Amino acid sequence: MSETAVTEAKGAAGERTAGSAMTRVYTPDSPVRRPRAFLRTIVTDARAVRTLAWRLFVRDIAAQYRQTAIGYLWAALPAVVSALVWVVLQRVGVLSVKTGSVPYIAYVLVGTMFWQLFLDALNAPLTQLNMNRSMLNRVSFPTEAIFVSGAAQVVFSFAIKLVVLAVVLAASGAPVKWTAPAALLPAFALLLLGTTIGIVLTPVGMLFQDVQQGMNAIVGPLMFLTPVIYSVDQAGVLGRYMRFNPLTPVFQVTRELLFGGVGPYVTELGIVAGVTVVLAFAGWFVYRLSLPIVIERIEA
Repeated sequence: MSETAVTEAKGAAGERTAGSAMTRVYTPDSPVRRPRAFLRTIVTDARAVRTLAWRLFVRDIAAQYRQTAIGYLWAALPAVVSALVWVVLQRVGVLSVKTGSVPYIAYVLVGTMFWQLFLDALNAPLTQLNMNRSMLNRVSFPTEAIFVSGAAQVVFSFAIKLVVLAVVLAASGAPVKWTAPAALLPAFALLLLGTTIGIVLTPVGMLFQDVQQGMNAIVGPLMFLTPVIYSVDQAGVLGRYMRFNPLTPVFQVTRELLFGGVGPYVTELGIVAGVTVVLAFAGWFVYRLSLPIVIERIEA
């Protein structure tokens, strides 16, 4: 962590506590014994994250693309390359996918870009905390700002992907429907679901690198149990398992909104979104409860 970043964190924290002699003290007592004070601290920190989150976002985006030749296009390039590989396999007959009137390049690019959104959201919490690890034990600040900054970076990257996707859809003649803007709703569900899982795994992931390695090992096979490159109806044996995948309604509804109106997976998407919201709040509380332990172990 650079001295500038630490200074910015101190400045943002100072804005939050300016004019007050209060300091944050970690004690052996569990915050659950004083739930009102614990909730009050969470609400106070949630209100104070905006300034620091913005500074972290600007710093990380500038550093990420500073020394690149094609700049922000790197945000969309991995998903595009992945889609092109599947298109080639489909053209040579290795992969047989029926997409109706939708060109396969448009079909698979939607899948790979939304899948990348989920992966970016899943990895962002742990990645951002590891990048700012030194701040945790050197500066008192609302650590939720790190998560907000990470989510903002994921959204920024996805916005670039959407521009590229729009160009490809127009060039390929894909039958985009008037309901296409509503596809941002399942995109938000993917962002929230990935971020929630990432936050739940973050306390353990900060202490053991096995969590990151395990995530990398799981997400690869998980893509083939999700309708990223083919539809549920054509998956054969995998199709029976894909229907139990909570990501399946998100991808199905996304394509239905883009290319064919509203289908039968809307109810399932609503259930997934509702459960995700509940888990997001639960994960937030678990993270806040475990934060002192994580900081203590990092300092040890």
